[in-house]
Amino acid sequence: MPHYYTYCDIKIKSFYFTHFYDIIRHEFKREMRKILAFLLVSIAPCVSIADDASDSATLEGLYDLYQTVQHFCGGISDRISSVSGVSKINTAVTAVGTVAAGGALAFGIAKAQTDKYIEELQKQICERGGCDPDKVDQMSDDEFFGNVIRPFTEAIEADAELKRLQDEQAAEIEKSKRQGNWRTGLMVGSFGTNVASAIIAGLNRNQSDLIQQITACNAAVKNLRAARTAAIKSGINPVENPIISEFNDTLQMCGTLDVENVEKIEKRMTVVMGTSIGGAVISAIGAGTSIAANTDSVRDDDTAAGKQREKNLNTTANVSAGLATATGAVGTGFNISLITLTKKLLESAEQCEDTL
Repeated sequence: MPHYYTYCDIKIKSFYFTHFYDIIRHEFKREMRKILAFLLVSIAPCVSIADDASDSATLEGLYDLYQTVQHFCGGISDRISSVSGVSKINTAVTAVGTVAAGGALAFGIAKAQTDKYIEELQKQICERGGCDPDKVDQMSDDEFFGNVIRPFTEAIEADAELKRLQDEQAAEIEKSKRQGNWRTGLMVGSFGTNVASAIIAGLNRNQSDLIQQITACNAAVKNLRAARTAAIKSGINPVENPIISEFNDTLQMCGTLDVENVEKIEKRMTVVMGTSIGGAVISAIGAGTSIAANTDSVRDDDTAAGKQREKNLNTTANVSAGLATATGAVGTGFNISLITLTKKLLESAEQCEDTL
């Protein structure tokens, strides 16, 4: 027989169902809170570990870049110091050459004055009959009486004066020869120093290796700076990671070397080499003409053409000495400027390497 629910039965069942639903809903919320708490406790450390791993990788990359800076920026000061040493040596060499050429010019000028005085003495000797021993035989009676038949005391005085002039002329001739020899020797010295300077400048003119190293150093510093900035922006705290702050001095002192300054070194070395080559050629010409001008065959040629040739040779030697002095001064000036330039570069390089 079918069972029919009464009104009371329905109310009772409805009450139990509603109460059971509330219990289930409450338990579900409580269980979900447990699950959420479990997830927070379990997953959060994993996220933290992942962040730590990412930070560690970033810091490791920064250190690798720092080692790259150490590799390329270290040792630059040694290269620059070598260039500076070469410049100092070449400055001394060109300075000696300049002094030698200047000394040759001074002796050449003094020799010209001595030769001029010798000519004046020659005129006085000739006026007193010392140039033409046959002059007496060619005199007329009146000339013989006026110039030869004189009081004995006057003749003695005339002979004494003539001998004095001749002795003085002989001494001046020896003096002129010594001055010519000094000029020649100093011109040879100028030639030698110019050759040495040209070789030194030529061997050290090419600084491509230094340029490449400085370029690589600057690039490495630029990369380290960019990576450090990116690391800080990504959230890495410099206070908690002191290694980032350790890069500050390196980033401040390194990467400041200018390749253009090294290119200036190359250009100035080229100028020094050119002036030294020119000075060597000029000095060789001056030495050759000085030797020729001081030979006995040239000096003893009393013909007008011979005397003119001697003057021309002496003039050429003196002009060469003057030009060699000028080129030596230019080379010395450029070498001094090289010392100043390399000094600044060396200071910058050493300041960088002190932070590595």
